[in-house]
Order: sequence, then C-alpha cells, then structure tokens
Amino acid sequence: MKLFSRLFLISLLISAPIVAYQAFAKATDKEIGFSINNMDSSLSPKNDFYNFAVGNWLKNAVIPDDKTRVDSFTEAFDQNSLKIQKIMEDAAAKSSKAPQGSVIQQVGDLYASGINTELINKLGITPLQPELAKIDAISSKEDLITLMAAQGFMGMPSVFGIFVMPDKKQSNINALYNLAFLVLGKDFYENPDYTDQRKAYLAHIAKMLELAGETPNNAQTQAQTIFELETSLAKAMLSPIEAADVNRTYNKMTVAQLQDKTPNINWNSYFSASGLANVKEMIVTDPDYLVTADKLLAERPLDDWKTYLRWQVLNVSGSTLSEDFFQEDFNFSKKIMLGLEKPLPRDQQIGEIVRNVLSHPTAQLFVEQYFPPATKAKAEEMVRNIKAEFKIRLEQNSWMSEATRKQALNKLDKMQIYVGYPEKWLDYSNVTIKRDDYFGNLIRLNQWQTRRNLDQLGKPVVDELFMGLSKPTEVNAGYNQVGNRIEIPAGILQPPFFDASMDDAVNYCTIGAVIAHEFTHGFDSNGRLFDADGNLKDWWKPEDAQKFEAKANQLVEQYNKYEVLPKLFVNGQLSLTENTADLGGITIAYSALQRQLTDQQRSTKIDGYTPNQRCFIGWGQMWKSKWRPEMLRQTVLTDPHPPSQFRVTGPVVNVPEFFSTFDIKKGDPLWRDPEDLTIIW
Repeated sequence: MKLFSRLFLISLLISAPIVAYQAFAKATDKEIGFSINNMDSSLSPKNDFYNFAVGNWLKNAVIPDDKTRVDSFTEAFDQNSLKIQKIMEDAAAKSSKAPQGSVIQQVGDLYASGINTELINKLGITPLQPELAKIDAISSKEDLITLMAAQGFMGMPSVFGIFVMPDKKQSNINALYNLAFLVLGKDFYENPDYTDQRKAYLAHIAKMLELAGETPNNAQTQAQTIFELETSLAKAMLSPIEAADVNRTYNKMTVAQLQDKTPNINWNSYFSASGLANVKEMIVTDPDYLVTADKLLAERPLDDWKTYLRWQVLNVSGSTLSEDFFQEDFNFSKKIMLGLEKPLPRDQQIGEIVRNVLSHPTAQLFVEQYFPPATKAKAEEMVRNIKAEFKIRLEQNSWMSEATRKQALNKLDKMQIYVGYPEKWLDYSNVTIKRDDYFGNLIRLNQWQTRRNLDQLGKPVVDELFMGLSKPTEVNAGYNQVGNRIEIPAGILQPPFFDASMDDAVNYCTIGAVIAHEFTHGFDSNGRLFDADGNLKDWWKPEDAQKFEAKANQLVEQYNKYEVLPKLFVNGQLSLTENTADLGGITIAYSALQRQLTDQQRSTKIDGYTPNQRCFIGWGQMWKSKWRPEMLRQTVLTDPHPPSQFRVTGPVVNVPEFFSTFDIKKGDPLWRDPEDLTIIW
C-alpha cells in the first residue's frame, strides 16, 4: 500500500491505470486510435458486436508482467506517461538552478528524491522511526486517540479519517465528514473467494513486522491480532452498494451526539490533534462502523491497538521505504491481489507519484508542452453540442411530468463544464521539497494538503477545479454532484478517445459519449437526488421517480445476467449508476452526431462503413480491454464500473438505432423486442 490515502491512494493509481510502457512506447497517437484493424470482420455484428468491433485487437493484445490490464485508458495513459517522464527528467536536470518553490524546482527535486534508491535503501526504516517511537510511548487510550488523529493528518490514517467537503444538503458551505478507513475493504474479509488471499495477508503482515524489527514469533502473534481487529471492523462496514447510497451516508451529528454514541473516543482531543478548534458537528458516513470502532477501542487491550497503529504506519508507508519493504509490499498488494508479475521500473513509479502529489505543477508543464488551444476549442464545441442535444431530449421526454422536466432543464442549464485545465493553478510553493528527502517530501505534501482541506471547514465553498481524479493529466472525466459540474481533463483529449483528424462519427461516439456519460450522471440514481444547486434534495414528482426507478430496475436485471468469469456475474445494482450513464452516453452522443451530419456525409463510407456504423464501432473500440483475472474479479466485486465488454453491448442493445444501423432483426442473437428496451434519456 502506498503512502497517503489523502493523496488519492497512489498505489491503486499506479497499478490500475498504467498500460504496458514498453509495449506501446513506440506507438504513435494514430496507431492507438480508432482502426478497422482492431476489428474481426469475420464475425457478424448481429451475433457478437463486441468481438466484431475489437476481436482482432483482443487476439493480439498482451498484458505485460507489470500491468493489470490493457485497454483504451491505459493506452492513452501510457502516451501521457511518456510525455510526463520527459517533463520529470528535464525538471530534475534544471531544478538545482531553479528558484526555491518554483514548479521546476518542486517537480524536479521530488522526482530526483524518489529515484535516489541508494539513499532510500541506506535509510531503511529510519524515516518511520519517529512515528513508531510515538506509538511506543502511548500509555493510555486518550494518547491513542490523539496519535491516531495526528498520524491521520500526516497521511497515515487508522480506523477512520476526517475531511472537509461541501455539505451535501447545504452545498455552498463546507462541512466536516468522517470516513471509515480499511485499506482492503469489507469484501476482502468476508468473501469466501478471498480465502487464500487472507492467508497470504496474514503472512504479509508478519513479514512486514519482521522487517521492522519484530521476532518471527512476535510478528505472527501480532499479525493475528491485527487481522482480528480488521475483521471485526469489516463486519460493521457498509457494503459497496450501501456505501453508494447518498442518503444512507449522510448522518449529521453534533459533537455532543457523536460523543454520546461513541463515548470511548474523546472527539475534542481528536479534533484538536487534527488542528481543528470549535467543531460543532460532523457528517458521519458509516455510523455503525464508528460505533463498532468505539466498542473495540474499549474492549481490546491498549497493546493490541498499539500493534494495530504500528501496522497501519508500515502498511501505508512501506512501499516508500527501502527495497526490502517495497518488494514485500509489491508481493502482496500487487502480485497476490492483482496478479502482477513485476513492478514498474522505478522512474515510472516515481513519475506517477509526482504526477499525483504535485498534480497542478506537473500539469502546468504538461499543458504548456502538449495541449494545444485548438484541441481545447474543438472539445468545447462538442460539449456545447452534447449539452444542446441533451436539452432537446429532456424537452421531448415522454415519461416525465412537466413539473419534473422544468427542474431537470434548470439543472442542466446550471451545469458547468470545464475542459482541459483550470484558469488558475494551485500554488504549492510554500511546501518544502528537498532533493535528498523523499519520505519527508511526501509527508510535507500531505500535511499541506490536509491543512488546506481542514482550513475550509465552515467557510463558503470555493470550487477548486481539476483536482483528485480529474487532475489535468488524468485519463478520466468526472461529474461532481455537489458542484453540479463536469471536468474533462486534458489527459483524455487524445487518441483513442479524441482525434481532431478523425471524422465526427468516431469522435462523437468516443469522447462525445464520455462527455454525454458525465452529463447523464447528473440524472442517474444518485445524481438525480441532487438539485440544480448541488443540494441533496428530492425535486422529482413521486410518479416520475417511480417511473425512473422502474427503468433503472430493468437495467439492474439486464446486467445481473452478464457472466464475467465462471459463476461470477456483474452486480447490476452496484454498477447501476455507471450503466445508466453509459446508456445515456451513447444515446445522446449518437443523436448529437445526427445533427452534425450532412445528407452527403450520411451516405459516404469510410473504410467500408457508414458514419452511423463507425459511431457504434468507435463506441465498441473505446471499451476494448484485456484483464488479469485477479484484477477483474476484484473489480466486479467492488467497482461500480462493469467490465468493458458489457459497457459496449449492455447499452447498445437498448438503442433502437443500433439495430437499424446493422440490420439486426428478430431472430438475430442480439435482437430485443422494442417493448423490452430500456430507454431513459
């Protein structure tokens, strides 16, 4: 596990989104974009559309030893990585002469500190010794709570954490939230499929403790204690489906109410150690988990909790330490859990960490060198067209009442869309970055980020754009429910998602469908519960809500039937919001495309296919993917995004125009009767 959950769980970002560096290092943007060479034209789109669209690519794609999957996202990410790697190396060469606190100095010195493995290996566990000494010095449960807060502030959370974000029911004011923290999640401890991994986890804990200086016998005993504590916490934790319920996870309590529910946690001490004063209330996302944690704090001996804190510090920090810690962390968290055979080369690992923790400084350099204004302008034009098409579809919607339609149109009108990068970059210059202090650099960055976050408590919300999973270099796009806004980073505006030289049919049904997907998130099962101003407030007429839920349930039933691996099926409820957005994405994008095509263009074939056919083929190729089974299983069990092949076929078999485009008729395998289609937007 990498250091610092607040800095976006870096290890997960390293393992999942990165593609085979060497496999695509010499690829051009054009080669990874839309291509008829990806198709298997021996198949009929009437029988197996996914393999028709990407069958040849699937036959030839190879997952390298240091990757969990290859797909369009990893292809694009790899291209970004090549560019970012050059940025890092150039910055490192210039940073010694750059002004302190400048973008070049910070990016260059952080990168240089991370690739200095000679110094990192020499230090071993030394960077962690001050925190381990603090744990050893704990003499009371009060001390324990205080240190949990202080180490959480540094990016080493134990049991739970706190953070500030807009109040979901008063979206113009920032509120304090409490979040359950368990690195491996509920399913790992309870699902029979993870029996072997749980045994490996116990051995991993013991090995890490041995590396930290424990005897083998003590390490094994302590590992059992840690696992028992985590298992007890996991039992009380919300499931992924429950945790996705925005109403269930909104539980505002005064400090007095909180103290009454959890008498063994001195909240004033916890807040004070976090640098907060005069906290009046907090929104608890998982009350049962917090109550269970409180009981365990009272019931379990202090030494058990000291053991647990030592493990948490090791677990979140191990991969930033010397090679022995790094390798043990990799063997469990990447090899056993995800199926990787070897880690990424060190320079790529550190480049990715720098990109995440110095997101805006890195992005400034990226945008200056690799994101031309013409790309931004073209994407913004497409955004306007997609939004206009969605408005038309809302106006023409046949199942929604006028009262609800009026509110929906108002929400769409107020929705803000930002493309590429922020107008104002976040200034990191006050953070001290040293060329010879990798671990300390990460600690200081996390403390700075935490301080900035907690300082917003009780203040009016000021949107900070392109942060987190929507930072400018990210191959992603996102809808923010509370902000009622969409962010489309520069990192995704490249092949295979966007190509300015490609025809509209392909662009509209790749990046255009991604944009429409994000618009639809504002009106999915969760997004629809937020009003035009981003408040958690039901604005639907009851009869309209019932109609929507009936359609949503049809999608749940449809996706529940998709078998991913033997006896492992898509969870239609867990993936509902993404499936709804995928359906809206391709439906709206296809309709928007129709308004761009001239009569002559409609009948003009490129590579033997009409614009409408290229649209759907482009959609299929955008979701091409090949996964390691370990990662695929974990994704199905915990991730709201279904496996890619079902993101292709699941939506299109609900789009009437798909059937006419490929002349699919009753009796063909993909045919569905009109009354069986789920049409929402």
